[in-house]
Amino acid sequence: MKIKDEKQLWKTALAQIEIKLDAPTTFRTFFQETKLVGIDGSTARIGVPNPYTAEWLKNKYERLIKDTISYVYGDTLNPVFEILQKTDSDMVSAEDIIDEKQPLLSMENGIMGNVIEAVRRSGLNPKYTVSNYVVGNHNAVAYAAALAIIDVPGTTYNPLFIHGKTGLGKTHLAQAIGRSIIERDPKKKVVYTSSEGFMNDMVKGIRSGQNDRNRTKYRSIDVLIIDDMQLISKWVHTQEEFFNTFNELYNAGKQIILIADRRPEEFQNIEARLKSRMKGGMVADIGMPDYEMRLAILQKKAESSGVNLKPHVIEFIARSVTENIRELEGALQKVSLFNQMKPSGDLTLDEVAHMIGKDVQSKRLQIKVPQVIKEVGKGFNVSIKDLKGPRRTKDLALARQVAMYILREEFNYKLDEVAKFLNREDHTTVIHAIDKVKSKMMVQDGFNRQVAQIITNIQDTAAVTEDAE
Repeated sequence: MKIKDEKQLWKTALAQIEIKLDAPTTFRTFFQETKLVGIDGSTARIGVPNPYTAEWLKNKYERLIKDTISYVYGDTLNPVFEILQKTDSDMVSAEDIIDEKQPLLSMENGIMGNVIEAVRRSGLNPKYTVSNYVVGNHNAVAYAAALAIIDVPGTTYNPLFIHGKTGLGKTHLAQAIGRSIIERDPKKKVVYTSSEGFMNDMVKGIRSGQNDRNRTKYRSIDVLIIDDMQLISKWVHTQEEFFNTFNELYNAGKQIILIADRRPEEFQNIEARLKSRMKGGMVADIGMPDYEMRLAILQKKAESSGVNLKPHVIEFIARSVTENIRELEGALQKVSLFNQMKPSGDLTLDEVAHMIGKDVQSKRLQIKVPQVIKEVGKGFNVSIKDLKGPRRTKDLALARQVAMYILREEFNYKLDEVAKFLNREDHTTVIHAIDKVKSKMMVQDGFNRQVAQIITNIQDTAAVTEDAE
């Protein structure tokens, strides 16, 4: 077979690779978004979307790719993998999103095609939906407000102000609202942008002498979603423009959704009237998810992404990564990828810990022994003095055993070191304690969750403790 046309060459090669793999999920995940960038002599430059895919293809399927593309080409080609860069044509500007000269919907692909096209033109990320948003105590209020807005936009909670730390799902929820509104009525005009994007459009309008046209575009939509609202404090004229836009939309019964990393009253250098508008509807906080929520998020993400990891690995990630959901999902993807690349089988927990930066050495630098003992004492409602003392009541003995278990199993301290930390005579006491805790965790889910929560609390307060000490 000899195909020299590069586009047809890679299309044919991919078709043969798909048949040889006989693994649809693997093909979709790692091959579908690749392209043949070009052929230089005997080198075939294969474009891939990210470094992980490049490393995975090189380690796992370089020979398959080489043999297949060489056969189709009719001569030997050696594949090299390059990261594809997004071009300007891939980006959609805020002006394009709300340019009424372009049709909002495309009728080529039916109703669902109309929805996806409208979602993309609105600046929304198609992957953010209500159905894949995991709800728990940390985001229940914001989620309930979102559902009410989807039912009746512009009436129940207007504006909706969502705030919380980075990576907790604020943008996901806000964009899911916009998508759901479009799904119910694809003719609705939704715009998602950042406060900086809003400012840039305003400046662009002034420079081009078309500020009125820009204002008309923003004020003739049904739903406006603005991210990173805390940054608007830097731009006085942008505040004025946004205030007037806000009033126009609000008075017309249009929905406004604002996203920030803090509450409106914590904003600095913002006019009181604008601050009042921001908190005039519903102000909803998204907090840090607890261990059980982090585990649920990982399980749902793994299911939707076709990730196949052992339960104890997913549980370890949920216990170890506590800062934000974005880091949590990133850790899952990274571990999953390297688990597939490992020729000898499943990753060990030590390998997982090193991979996500939660290995023993890192933990010891972040967390001190007194903090571990303190959190165990809080978890079992006993004092540090009693934990290190001679008393041997049933509850106290169990708390002491859990402290030994965590120090040994989580931080890998030597047995005699653990005994010394808790004023015990020798290491055999520690061995007995660890066996007791492990056995109890295997048969009692409630106890298992209690220990996991204590470990999570230790990790969550590590930075504060380090500063205090």
